[in-house]
Amino acid sequence: MKCPACHGSDLEPKQLETGLIAGSCQQCDGALLSLINYRFWAQNSELSNEVNEESVSVDVPEATEEKAMVCPKCARLMTKFKIGLMTANQLDLCSHCDEAWLDQGEWRLLKQLELHGQLPKIFTESWQRNIRKERMYNLVKQRYVDMMGDEDFDRVEQFKQWLDQHQSREDIKQFLVTSYD
Repeated sequence: MKCPACHGSDLEPKQLETGLIAGSCQQCDGALLSLINYRFWAQNSELSNEVNEESVSVDVPEATEEKAMVCPKCARLMTKFKIGLMTANQLDLCSHCDEAWLDQGEWRLLKQLELHGQLPKIFTESWQRNIRKERMYNLVKQRYVDMMGDEDFDRVEQFKQWLDQHQSREDIKQFLVTSYD
């Protein structure tokens, strides 16, 4: 199989972790990981969140490829999935073959984010929906912080948390918007 990223190099077996083999490109250092093999490995190994010194000191490049990647096994388009809000990196998945493409350093990134034991969850609608919700919340929050300032926003946010839990919240909201001028 040819590398779906650089299109020229053959994928060769490489051990990502003890007992976890992926097809690796020697040119771009990407890896095609079978999720079937991953699930077997995850089920039968003790997942460690330890990140070796090499992976801490090496910066993980952010993926810049926006185009859909073609699966090297079946030639279908792979779908991009956001890992989380802390990184712009995205994982590519062929839902037909159940294969994931990890760009250079993305396995180390998953380990650093303690997500290497949850890889299949990243490809779920609920994971992606939560990322979108959190991103939207952060954008809205930043808008209000910019308008009010940090200190006032913190006070309003604390009040909102109290209000959301209060049994008479609708009456309190009505009182707040009622003007007696």
